[in-house]
Amino acid sequence: MQLSHLAWPDVDRYLASSDVVIVPIGSTEQHGPNGLCGTDYLVADSLSRAAGDAAGVLVAPPLVYGMSTHHMGFPGTVTLRPSTLIALVYDVVASLYRHGFRGFYFVNGHGGNIAALEAAFSEIHHVLEGCRFRLVNWWRLPEVQGLEAEIFGDRNGAHATPSEISQTMNLLPGVVRPIEVPVEIARPTHYWPLSAADFRTTFPDGRMLSDPSLARGEHGKRLFDLCVRYLSEDARAFTRR
Repeated sequence: MQLSHLAWPDVDRYLASSDVVIVPIGSTEQHGPNGLCGTDYLVADSLSRAAGDAAGVLVAPPLVYGMSTHHMGFPGTVTLRPSTLIALVYDVVASLYRHGFRGFYFVNGHGGNIAALEAAFSEIHHVLEGCRFRLVNWWRLPEVQGLEAEIFGDRNGAHATPSEISQTMNLLPGVVRPIEVPVEIARPTHYWPLSAADFRTTFPDGRMLSDPSLARGEHGKRLFDLCVRYLSEDARAFTRR
């Protein structure tokens, strides 16, 4: 059930029985030599829509830009300043709050968003009474990390991972170009935080400790199904709070 596919009377009827909305958020940024620039929001949105359908929870349109300043050394990256992202989340939540929503279930696809999201939630709590927030970073779920370790071993890495690229291969068959040969993994002793220029120097093709040659659509399907099971159950529990 997607907000963008409803007329306002439909939203009004939904609010008569539930005040919870799922908000997918990601980024538009480089994802290594073959990963799609939309990876983070594409995965977050698809997981949200599938989980929302399973749980009967309304899903807002995705927030497709995030805090990606460290990736600005690569063409295709679009970033928000942290203050802009905080303001964006505040305004989206405040708009939905005005109509009667009180439970905001954020499904996040980008690690660079976490600090700004938590800051936004703190600011909103101070101003808008009765808000409830849940932030799920899908790649940090213990079940997901266990499956990643089973499939990819120690070559999943931290960015442009075979895990997230497998998800996009599953979602968009034939769109992601596979890498046929295993790639070398750079393992610098210090790599965070980095400026955009330093990031490009340290990780010249955009990968962080990852081997995207391991990505497969069938792996993405297993990860997708696992995430959706968790998110749908968790979203149902959130609606009962």
